[in-house]
Amino acid sequence: MPKKAVSLVQRELTLLEGINSLRSIREFKLNPIPKEVLDKILEAATKAASGSNTQPWEFIVIQDPNVKARLKGPMLETWMKRLAASNMSSRMRKVYDDATEMLRNTEKVPAIVYCCFDRNKSSKSEEVQYASILPSVQNLMLAAHALGLGTCLTVHGSTSTRGEPEVKKILGVPDHVKIACLVYLGYPTREYGPPRRRPLKNYVHYDAW
Repeated sequence: MPKKAVSLVQRELTLLEGINSLRSIREFKLNPIPKEVLDKILEAATKAASGSNTQPWEFIVIQDPNVKARLKGPMLETWMKRLAASNMSSRMRKVYDDATEMLRNTEKVPAIVYCCFDRNKSSKSEEVQYASILPSVQNLMLAAHALGLGTCLTVHGSTSTRGEPEVKKILGVPDHVKIACLVYLGYPTREYGPPRRRPLKNYVHYDAW
């Protein structure tokens, strides 16, 4: 399949086109996302597979800038502490600088989506719990991409060392619901080409390692 830049105004992508061109977007226009578009994206998320078809997903969509600003506080604080304790290459530093800038501008992103799972509905096994939410997150990102939006998958607010207790308190999330990840969502500020990936042969093993 020939590689093409992703147009900001486009027809809906085929599945393989979407998979091959999906990439992280960290700069978004201020344009709000229409409710019908959000509903279509979230509906696609709920079509994913889950362990024993428990469908334990819960999605918290935040559009209010004031709420986003409150949520940014604990997430940015814990993020900066992790960065201060890390030792990374200059290439990775650039990636993390871009990620930090996106986090600093959380209230300006049109929507952020906390992707959660309900422990009362899912398996008691942690690996099955995550296996039951992450496919829906991929569906969410692919559907957004097909509709001309960009996404960035993060783990801000998903653990005790990433601000989850504070985030759950701000949002009133019950104890039995676990935040798995956070997706930033909006219209990209420019066109992007496909992501760079190493050759398939680097990763695939048939019948043995």
